[in-house]
Amino acid sequence: MADPVVKSLGETESERTANALRVRLMAHQIIVEALDDDDDEEDFDDEEEDDDDVVEVNKKEEWRQRLDKLQIQYGPALAARDKEAKERILDYDPKQGGAYYTRLLYVYDLASFDHDEESPLLPMRFTDAVYKSKHDYELCEAVNIFSVKMGSLDIDFPIHVYGTVIGRDSLDKKCVYLFRRGREDSQIINSKDESLILTGPKRGLALISDTYVEINLMIKGDDELQQDRELSKGILTIQGIARRWLKDCVLESCSLATRLSTVDVVYAVVKDAVEATISVEVLAGEYFGEITACTSSIKNRLVLHDSRLTRSDSGQNIAPAVIPLLRSVVAVYVKEMLLLTIAAHTDHGEITKCIEFTPRVNGSDLDEITVGAATLGVRVVWSIIDY
Repeated sequence: MADPVVKSLGETESERTANALRVRLMAHQIIVEALDDDDDEEDFDDEEEDDDDVVEVNKKEEWRQRLDKLQIQYGPALAARDKEAKERILDYDPKQGGAYYTRLLYVYDLASFDHDEESPLLPMRFTDAVYKSKHDYELCEAVNIFSVKMGSLDIDFPIHVYGTVIGRDSLDKKCVYLFRRGREDSQIINSKDESLILTGPKRGLALISDTYVEINLMIKGDDELQQDRELSKGILTIQGIARRWLKDCVLESCSLATRLSTVDVVYAVVKDAVEATISVEVLAGEYFGEITACTSSIKNRLVLHDSRLTRSDSGQNIAPAVIPLLRSVVAVYVKEMLLLTIAAHTDHGEITKCIEFTPRVNGSDLDEITVGAATLGVRVVWSIIDY
């Protein structure tokens, strides 16, 4: 048999992408075929077993030759393509004095993976599902991101921050934005105690294999006196459930020390999670205040609404019928409670009330609460978190 010829993956990027995926699929199918054959082996008598051994050796040699042929034909092109893709996300950090990957590396085909593609998955995907028993669905763990703060800064506060903080989970590894601001909409950070104002995730973040937090933040400079500078750039890993034993929900943190800062991310790992999507409507009166969410075991609060951050074009606070939420999705352990704290700012001071919801795997709950001069309708829509 003639030696296989080294081949190109194609002339255009679309051809190279399609052929790279095709070759990897072919190699995967050969391996699956070999593994399936091993599982199908049965015991035979001595004569039949000798004949079967010969067949088995021939099969293994055939599989090896097929894989070797793919490696010789396409291995060099695939290796070059992968190397080019890795170089695109490899950067040098003067703070650490070394090179590192700033974006997600572990995907099926790095060269064709679009790091900037936003996840199309929305919340409430399984709200209307009907389950006859608890065996009809499966719960996974999830992550709540509480804060992203400057744990340390190599320059003086205040700073004007813009850029992105992205979550990536096992559902599709695509961008789920936690923070996204352009240069002209930068956030002022006055101290290390202040968090970025998070506006995501838009759906529950699953924790099955590792979940990632990608950070790419800039400091807005004075237009004439100082250029913009990189504040933080890199990726953090939240350990997947396969490498942990989770008895209860736990509060954790991780840090990224790059560029001009150390960024601290505080998050909760939520056991057997369901997704709660929250909406709040003003039924009577006017409401100005703050709405936060927590669970019965982890008291750290997620800021859902702050009227001080909701302003009209004229610069005045507004009180819309449907209260705009910075973020509306919370992961809740199915055996705990979701607690919403609603604080109203009035002429007589702050009035605070709490409302509780019992998690469910589907459907929704609606409740009313009067706080100060406002009556609010609070709706929580429940769903499991799944592919």
